[in-house]
Amino acid sequence: MRHLAPMVRWHFLLDYRYRIVHISLATVILWALVLRGVPWANTGTVIAALIFLDPAILGFVFIGALVLFEKSNRSLEALTVTPIEIREYLLAHIITLTAIALLASATLIVLTRGVFVNYLYFCAGVTLTSAFFILLGFIAVARFSSVNEYFIAAAVYGTVLNVPLIYHFGLSDHWLFFLFPTQASLILLTGIFKPLSFGMAVYAILMLSAAIAVCYRIAKRQFATHIIAGGS
Repeated sequence: MRHLAPMVRWHFLLDYRYRIVHISLATVILWALVLRGVPWANTGTVIAALIFLDPAILGFVFIGALVLFEKSNRSLEALTVTPIEIREYLLAHIITLTAIALLASATLIVLTRGVFVNYLYFCAGVTLTSAFFILLGFIAVARFSSVNEYFIAAAVYGTVLNVPLIYHFGLSDHWLFFLFPTQASLILLTGIFKPLSFGMAVYAILMLSAAIAVCYRIAKRQFATHIIAGGS
């Protein structure tokens, strides 16, 4: 893992150059202005949903665009001729995009709810959610070579993974929602603003951790097969 630190610095530079940091912060500031102008919507439930969407978009949409850009520039071929490992490449993206998600989410919370929130659930919820979506983005993008193809797949993934928002907003309380990893994300993020039972916290952390472990193994295999080796 000796190449991880240089990779992280390089990816931070790329994320800044591609205005990912700017876009993320501008988006949450805009949402904060909207919520401050509509007090009845400035609730923990709404803000938790917005925080959920931020690492989801960063982790899934942006990682796909970044990988496709690097793939088209043939820069990913460097992984086959350098000592850099696939896990270092994956972890570098996870660290940088998660850091941006934490910064953006913290900005939204401070601008709308202040500083007196549960930071344990904030860090756990944003970090685990971001890692999950980034790895899922790697899995989804591996087989595609164009942004249009990937965005179509992203729309399908997004539709399925956003289903637990139905439970989150109290429209249904069916137990099947708890089979979605994103249900665990929303539970942890809700815990930023509201008391969360120990059982719910354990379920959410274990569910997301298991989903991340599975996605990590699949992402490494898909990345090696379809991007590095150029398989179909």
